[in-house]
Amino acid sequence: MKASINLLLILVISALAIWSCSEDEQRLNIEIVSMGTLESPAIDEHINIDPENGEAISFNWRAAQAGDGGLVLYNVLFDKEGGDFNHPVASFPSADHGASLTFSLTHSTLNSIAANAGIEQMTTGNIIWTVQASSGYNKEIFPEKHLLTLSRPEGIANIPAQLFIYGGATEGEGIQDAVALKKILHHMPNDEVEDNTFETITQLRPGDFNIVNDKDSGQNYYINEGGNIREGDEPSTFEGEEGVYRLRINFSNSRVAFEKISNLELIILANGASKAELEYVGNHVFEGTGYFDFLTPGAPEAPDWLGWEEERYKFRFQLGEEEDFLGSNMNDDMNASLIANLGAYNDRPNGDEPPYYYQVYFLGTEASQWQGAWKFSNQFNGTPFKVRVVFDPLEDDYFHEMELE
Repeated sequence: MKASINLLLILVISALAIWSCSEDEQRLNIEIVSMGTLESPAIDEHINIDPENGEAISFNWRAAQAGDGGLVLYNVLFDKEGGDFNHPVASFPSADHGASLTFSLTHSTLNSIAANAGIEQMTTGNIIWTVQASSGYNKEIFPEKHLLTLSRPEGIANIPAQLFIYGGATEGEGIQDAVALKKILHHMPNDEVEDNTFETITQLRPGDFNIVNDKDSGQNYYINEGGNIREGDEPSTFEGEEGVYRLRINFSNSRVAFEKISNLELIILANGASKAELEYVGNHVFEGTGYFDFLTPGAPEAPDWLGWEEERYKFRFQLGEEEDFLGSNMNDDMNASLIANLGAYNDRPNGDEPPYYYQVYFLGTEASQWQGAWKFSNQFNGTPFKVRVVFDPLEDDYFHEMELE
């Protein structure tokens, strides 16, 4: 019996010794003993970056091997030409959470990498790429690196989250008083708004101004002589006549548009009559006073066809050389919304109207007579009123307000 116990004890100790040696051997063999090689894109391949239409670019390489034959994970590294990948411009795990030997990159992301590597818009430059292999805590960068030649298109690669202008040409002289722009969305069916477009309605005068994405620190932009937005610290110059403008900066195609706004007025839809003229009072706000007797059949201003009391209105204005309109989200019959996720409201407002009822949208020059209507509340019938249109870029939507004078 005693001999059996001793034999069992010897077997247990031997097994533990073998397991310990095996563990030590495993710890020693997680090193990467064979590095992989890069396959594609090939050395000196030239890519014309096309964020809108370009197909994803595939990066491929041959596998590295760990001493224990275990799993090797991969990161794809990008750096400036001449860099050593110690502080890469960009780094991405390969497909399958880093386990794959391939990685796909969109043209938009490649455009951002090129910009961060110092390649400017409409120019050609070089970057380098390689792969980092990881096994346990061991990380090794492939000794091989491939040069990529990239041609960047028009357009800013890294779109800012916010945008401001300041300087002598604007309403904000210093950076802390800078005028905000808002990133606008495609709302109406006839909108021609492109992605990554910023807008503000503000007063401008001849002079210089600056464009920044942060009031404290960050990226500066400027408008070049060709009227295109560029990254850089130089001031921009406004050479138009003093007035109120809709400024739009499109980062997708680098275009900038200054469109003068004038002759903003509240009009009655049934006869086109103006019932309030609005003047710009600063800080994105137009304001005016008016008076309106609701139209009734046979009244002096009523059209011959009118057979009911009529109170619908919207706003008309000049945008540059064209007549344009501001209105609501409603269709011609006010029984459906032209904007997704908003409803229709066909009654006179009485406190039960939806919170978005007074929101304001650019309708365009081709808006039909009845599109985008609001209705006056009963309290404004035959009573002087004040109307205010607010293009506040810090609000989610532009809006207008009505109050008794």
